[in-house]
Amino acid sequence: MKQTNRLLTLCMGLCLVAACLFSNSAAAAERVTITSSPQTARIYVNGVQMGTGKVEIKISKNTCTTIEVKQEGYIGEIRTYCNKKGMTDPPSTDYIQLQEDESYTSSIESNIANTEVQVNVNTAKTKEEAWKQIMSTVLDKFDVLENSDEKSGYLRTSWVGMNFKANTVRIRLIIKQSSEKPLVYKVKFVSEASGRSSTSYNADEQFRPYNRILKKYDGFLDELVTRLKN
Repeated sequence: MKQTNRLLTLCMGLCLVAACLFSNSAAAAERVTITSSPQTARIYVNGVQMGTGKVEIKISKNTCTTIEVKQEGYIGEIRTYCNKKGMTDPPSTDYIQLQEDESYTSSIESNIANTEVQVNVNTAKTKEEAWKQIMSTVLDKFDVLENSDEKSGYLRTSWVGMNFKANTVRIRLIIKQSSEKPLVYKVKFVSEASGRSSTSYNADEQFRPYNRILKKYDGFLDELVTRLKN
């Protein structure tokens, strides 16, 4: 009988310990519900996409979790929540409203960005006439030429662009003659972005190709092609 009582007491003690451990483990984890606007925004948890619009994350004791919210046309946002002693407890809910990316709304996606486009000149035009039309069209949009050589048929503008809250976009135009007879030029819009505000246009290492062109230059190539072909 005494042995049975001892076994019961031991079992009860083990159950109490297990319950206590389970309770502490449950209490150790913090849960945060992330809601984003727009609702189509992608939510990444420690670099892994976990959903769109709304996601619940669990932050284990003595750890930190980083979330990133992204949506094309908006400025992405990163937040970190920590469940550590001496640090602010994470909120149970957090609402993240992304701000519109002005560099996106001020530009258009273009298949001519960073691509050479061949322009055939009307066979009735002389090289001198074609070059004058090229110069006139280019200087309507670009103020400064970095290199211009009529003899070789090469032209390159200086970098121009726009600075935005979370991005810097720069553009330059390169035109080069590829054939004398028939007279053919290749035109290239070099469009690049840094992903940061107030980047110097000369900081080449901070820019990457951008598949969009600022709206103010939309239609330029069509105008040049029309002038050279007519």
